Parts: sequence; structure tokens; C-alpha cells
Amino acid sequence: MQDGTRVLVALGDGYRAYREVIAAGIQILRPHVEVDTSSLEALGERIEHFDPHLVVCSQPNTVGPGGRPASIELSVDPLQPSKICVGGHYSERTNPTLDVLLEVIDEVEELIRMNNDLRGC
Repeated sequence: MQDGTRVLVALGDGYRAYREVIAAGIQILRPHVEVDTSSLEALGERIEHFDPHLVVCSQPNTVGPGGRPASIELSVDPLQPSKICVGGHYSERTNPTLDVLLEVIDEVEELIRMNNDLRGC
């Protein structure tokens, strides 16, 4: 098992630049967090190898539901809500900013620090 918080950002190849900017923003503002990116086609394999704590993805969690500490179903339509799950608790945000993503990462880190059950999303 790797040390530290791991975040995987997975958006379709039509949103590759967006995917890379989100990952770079997280890496710059949370340099201690390990960040990786994936296409939707490679998502299952990437989750298996990277074992992320948080998956930020443009599609519903269909790869191991209940198996991640946190997930964000990031809507690519700014008028549709994004679905956030941390430790089994769900919420929605419309057009979330990078600050919102960072808040979720902070919550995940707190779950890890408190050694709470790290599954549920």
C-alpha cells in the first residue's frame, strides 16, 4: 500500500485538458497528495493499480461501488449538479470550484487520519 492520500481524476478524452488542469491544480495546492489521471476507458484498471482514496470522475461510480472512501461524480454540464460522497455521506454541488474539490480532499485526509472506515462510496 502506498503512503499518503491518492486522488484519481478521470474524464473522457474530449475533456483531457480539463482533466489535466484539475489534476495540476490539486497537485499545486496540495503538493503532499499523490494525483493521477485516467481516461474513462482505462478507469477500472487505473483504480486497481493506483488504489485511490478519492475518484473524481465524469460518470457514476460503477467500478467497485462502496469500495472507495470518497468519490465525486463531476458533471461536465455546469447546470447539472455534481454528486459528492465522502465516507458514505452524499451531497450535491452545482458547478463546483477547485476549492470545493480541495475541501473534499481535506475531508478524506481527516478520515484517513482518524482511521475511520475508508469505504462507502
